[in-house]
Amino acid sequence: MLRNLVRLYLVIAALVIASILVVNYGFPHLFAGQFAKAVRAGFNGESFMLNRLLSGRGQAEQEALLTQLRAAAPQRYSRPVQTLEQLPPLVQEQLAQYRVGWEITGSKCCVVYVKLDDGGLVRVQSLEELPMVEVVAYALIFSTILAAVCIWLIPHWRDLEKLRLAAARFGGGRLDARVGLSGRSSIRQLSSHFDRMADRIGKLIHAQRDMVNAVSHELRTPLSRLEFGLDILQHHAQDTATENRILGLRKDVEELEALVAELLTLGMLEHDRQGVFTETVALPEFLRDTCGVTTEALALGKLELRCSVDPQLTTVVTEARTLARAYSNLVRNAAQHASSVIRVRAELAAPDAWTLVVEDDGAGIPEAERERVFESFYRLDQSRDRATGGYGLGLSIVKKIVARHGGSIRVGSSELGGAMFVMRFPVRQLPP
Repeated sequence: MLRNLVRLYLVIAALVIASILVVNYGFPHLFAGQFAKAVRAGFNGESFMLNRLLSGRGQAEQEALLTQLRAAAPQRYSRPVQTLEQLPPLVQEQLAQYRVGWEITGSKCCVVYVKLDDGGLVRVQSLEELPMVEVVAYALIFSTILAAVCIWLIPHWRDLEKLRLAAARFGGGRLDARVGLSGRSSIRQLSSHFDRMADRIGKLIHAQRDMVNAVSHELRTPLSRLEFGLDILQHHAQDTATENRILGLRKDVEELEALVAELLTLGMLEHDRQGVFTETVALPEFLRDTCGVTTEALALGKLELRCSVDPQLTTVVTEARTLARAYSNLVRNAAQHASSVIRVRAELAAPDAWTLVVEDDGAGIPEAERERVFESFYRLDQSRDRATGGYGLGLSIVKKIVARHGGSIRVGSSELGGAMFVMRFPVRQLPP
């Protein structure tokens, strides 16, 4: 906003300066007739007195009198350097017609030539260009303009800043953020439109969340009945083909149960964004026990899980349940794409921050897709089958958990050749 104030002031100042220049330098030429009358009226009396004083006297006597005049008015009276024939033609014409000629030399000053009765010339210099009083006057004018611009702009600035902050809070997930300007505000109508828009968007988002949570909860009952029914069918299966078909249906039900669980977790994180950080966690055991991938699954996929913890970071104060969910989601994601190695590192990045890094030796994530992988239901591999699995919610849940912990997450390229997810968390102390 300060930049806008400076721009507005510079534009106004430039226009004022241009106006002053046009008036002072352009008007004498645009209104030459009126200017000529003003000069003649202003200097006719002085011309008459100079003629009475100097005409008919010798050169030395005239110089002595001019010296006396200069003592009273320094630099005003002098003999011109040029002869009459060397003066500009317009000045010569003026002298022949009016016995007074003039030459504009500045915004408010000119040189006047007075032709004496004996044919001599006297040069009369008008006021100096921009005396100090005039400089101070212009400074006062521009200061007044600046004050007027500030007085006019500050209320707009304040109200626009409120609107900006409300938009930032709303964009950051604070759906209750409103501007709430007074009726006297010049942007009251704009803020009212924003508040109404925020109301509508908030209601839509709350309705969507309520619907997803309600549907997720309601799906659990039929899924439980399906699983119970499949158990009965499998118990009474008479041949291998039927058993294999039932196993396939059971995997489908398990996928639906996983989706419902992720939707409920996502709804919980959207509803409750404040974490409770009252647990002290031993990182070596935590990383080993909550990775979310069993030893059998690693052996089946011919994968090796390597965990390392910074000696200076053996314990952290955190919310263990949600941290475990974010960590396990990243390890399971790495297990789906790794070729042979998954590496996990917990390090003290700074005195007030620590990082949890999960990387693999898979194909990696293209740089253009590294931000989109955290969007809900977004998948790099758009074809979904039992081999690839997933619904594109795991990394979205990870990002929300990291934000809940007051941290950040980024995606990069690993030295192993695959993707590297870096979660950064603040170092916390147990509350008193």
